[in-house]
Amino acid sequence: MTNIKVLMVNYNNPEYSKYLIDSLRSQKGGGRGFALECIIVDNSTDTQKARECEELLNGVPWGRYIKAPANLGFFGGVNHGMSLCDLSNCSYLIICNNDLQFNDNFCSQLAATAFNDRIMAVCPDVITADGLHQNPHILKRISSIRRFQFDMYFSNYWVARLLVLLLRFIRPVKASREQTGEAHEMHMGVGACYILTSRFLARFKQLNYPHFLYGEEAYISDQIHTAGGILWYDPALCVHHAESAALSKIPRREAYEYERVGYPNYRSLL
Repeated sequence: MTNIKVLMVNYNNPEYSKYLIDSLRSQKGGGRGFALECIIVDNSTDTQKARECEELLNGVPWGRYIKAPANLGFFGGVNHGMSLCDLSNCSYLIICNNDLQFNDNFCSQLAATAFNDRIMAVCPDVITADGLHQNPHILKRISSIRRFQFDMYFSNYWVARLLVLLLRFIRPVKASREQTGEAHEMHMGVGACYILTSRFLARFKQLNYPHFLYGEEAYISDQIHTAGGILWYDPALCVHHAESAALSKIPRREAYEYERVGYPNYRSLL
């Protein structure tokens, strides 16, 4: 039996967590090809929202609610959940934002797929509400030109705003990541969803992450590659992403400062 755990982080938006739980309820093949558990780590600072989030798991025998002691951020919340869960018999640990909905064959497809032993994280096809594919996120390390663009972006808030406006003028419509229809290795996945394999869980008990927010993709990619593993994109595994449901609650300037402060530390990992 393939044991699949879904560990999501909620922050003051239980309405999104409800949609995710509903999508897990709709999974085909449960109890036969796989066993499923849903774990909510709740970073909520709003008492009412936290209560609503906890109530989502009423009558859900395969659900577990964990209230974080404070808002720990995304990977901080994941690490808190990992520290409180028994992962010894876990085949796959899906760590994700709560603003996702899984296709109804997601778990059965995952359980039926045999992955190479070097694969420590599988990155699914993540599709936004406007139909954009966010994976494969980054196929290989970024170029020196791209790194210079990041340096400029993080040099000053107003410079960053100007660059964003210029990009909107040059490229008014976001572009999907190139889709080949084939599974393949990539350097970095989009942070909304990772499927950690048993090989990752046998090697690591926590995610290497020193910040509150941002740069998560760079750190998990480095953690896996340093251990001799790889990240794998599998387009047969599909999730739908409402996109930035939690981050939209943070003021724009504050969110930028979180990212700017952390950037020098993960710059070399991109």
